[in-house]
Amino acid sequence: MKHVLKGALSKISCIVAALVLALTMVPANAFATPTSTTDVADSKVTITDLLDGDKVEAYRIADADIDGANNLTYTMADNLPANYNTIEKLKAIASDEQSFTQGTAMQNAASAIAKSFSDANVAAVDTATAASGKAELTLGSGYYLIRVTSTSGKTRVYQNMIVDVSPKAKANGNGYDPAAAQSLAVKKTEVGITKGVGEDYKPSTDKYSVGDKVPFQVKTAIPNYPADSKTATFEINDTPSAGLKIDTSTIAVDGATASDYTLTASETGYKIAFKKDFVLAHPGQAITVTYKAELTKDAFFKSETDVTGNTATVKFNPNPYTDGTAEPDSKTKVYTFGYVFKKVGENNTPLAGAEFSITNKETGKVVATATSDAKGYVSFKGLGAGTYVVSETKVPAGYSKIADWEVTISKANATGDNPATTETETNFLVETAAKVDPKQPALPVTGDAGTFGLTAAGTALLAAGVFFVVRSRKQQA
Repeated sequence: MKHVLKGALSKISCIVAALVLALTMVPANAFATPTSTTDVADSKVTITDLLDGDKVEAYRIADADIDGANNLTYTMADNLPANYNTIEKLKAIASDEQSFTQGTAMQNAASAIAKSFSDANVAAVDTATAASGKAELTLGSGYYLIRVTSTSGKTRVYQNMIVDVSPKAKANGNGYDPAAAQSLAVKKTEVGITKGVGEDYKPSTDKYSVGDKVPFQVKTAIPNYPADSKTATFEINDTPSAGLKIDTSTIAVDGATASDYTLTASETGYKIAFKKDFVLAHPGQAITVTYKAELTKDAFFKSETDVTGNTATVKFNPNPYTDGTAEPDSKTKVYTFGYVFKKVGENNTPLAGAEFSITNKETGKVVATATSDAKGYVSFKGLGAGTYVVSETKVPAGYSKIADWEVTISKANATGDNPATTETETNFLVETAAKVDPKQPALPVTGDAGTFGLTAAGTALLAAGVFFVVRSRKQQA
């Protein structure tokens, strides 16, 4: 019996020893919550102002615990940078309420810790996916790095955050309460782009005609990337539609020097790719691009969704720790119009071959020329809004020039379809009354009574003249 009891005790001792050994081999940061017998309950941390689908991850920096003497202690995670590897150093950084711009204590700490964890492939202790603009984490007491990865965002870059969920001492000094539930707005920078056209850089213009140089402007700002970003992509792309030809010599970039970016440009578009070092060193830097593009004969306006114009995009990586791109855009429109009338004779017969010019009254510039077709139609395209003078420059044989006239064209009245073409062109001012060339006065017809009388009188005068000349010579002789 004594031997049996001794054997049983030996087996139990072995099992206990094995359990103790197993527990000692589990790393401290493998637990979702601290394991002290005097520990407090977990706390809820809700991250708000997210886009649905965003991934939120929490990494433990320091594990808060309560020892047997009722003292709050911290166990720091492995792989922390030397500047933040003690609780005293961690507590010395700025509060979570501080703005996350490059160079603040909190941003520097969050970036440095994030890089160390990323390099060491440290696993998150909790993750959540945003829904209804928020994500909830359940965290044990301590300090945490919060990282948000965008899966659906097209206009933002997220910053790392450090969150304190340490226990709070009870008022009576008898123990600790868990950290109160927190709701924290995510740290982020929005990335957008605004494009304007015309002298006042509005979203659209109708003041330009074919041949004019149209001014454009693009405005954006460099994203605020975490300092430890593996990628920091930032580029501006601009692509015009048919009807616009970029004058590459006019492209100017304000907010950066030529050494800060690479410019690739042609008549059909340009790309400005900013260098990573410049992007990281200039978060929030305003960038303005200006240039001019010639409005060509290919300019068109068929509908509100089919208008001459161009689209500018800003391309960036919304996830600075992985590959990926987002491209918010901004579009401009350049409206052009047409004017058509019918050229006829006095009997309302279409007159082909009459040539006309149309001149901008304000600038005195001849904008376009046109010739009447077989049906008598004269069509001008590519006209900006304004008042014009129409002049007949070549008149069909047998007809007289019609007087010049003025016409005012606007988006409000240029809404008709051009009858001179089979194509749908609903941006024409269609003249309802035909323009009539009067006939030249007819020359007298041979054999007419009046003609005969005039001829006879002329003959008689000629004969009389001859008679007097002959008589005068005879008398002199």
